[in-house]
Amino acid sequence: MAGWWGEQAPARIARIRSVGAAEGLELNLHLARPVNTLDAHRLVKLAADRDRADQMMELLLHAYHTEGHNVADAQVLQRLGGEAGLDTREVRIVLDGDDYADEVRADRRHAAEHGITGVPSLVIDGRPPVSGVQPVADLQGLLRNEPAGSHGVLINPDRPG
Repeated sequence: MAGWWGEQAPARIARIRSVGAAEGLELNLHLARPVNTLDAHRLVKLAADRDRADQMMELLLHAYHTEGHNVADAQVLQRLGGEAGLDTREVRIVLDGDDYADEVRADRRHAAEHGITGVPSLVIDGRPPVSGVQPVADLQGLLRNEPAGSHGVLINPDRPG
């Protein structure tokens, strides 16, 4: 994160942790390490096809941001898929193959075409992307279509998140 945000990193990390804490989330960003999340995203696609996407996302985000697990590790993904209610044999087949890879790559291209450079990001009514790391009241204001500039942090196209 320091590489992305430079001297702003401590303040941005503190903001992320503060917003999470306000929602009852313990975010241990010092445990998180950048990893290739292609397989995690493929697993979410499988979960979506089985009406388990919400459960899968909750487990992945908690494992990564709170527990510091490597969500690129096949054993971690296998366990989380089972906890999300997916058939573990089907999870293994997806992880051993390339199912959903084209869809995930298409999602990434689509996001890049719309100016999204980091996560979480929100695009509301075709407006420029904004950071999803904001207090709930600010996000509600964005959804109510309050005047631009009254809420929201625009995504910096040169830096993730």
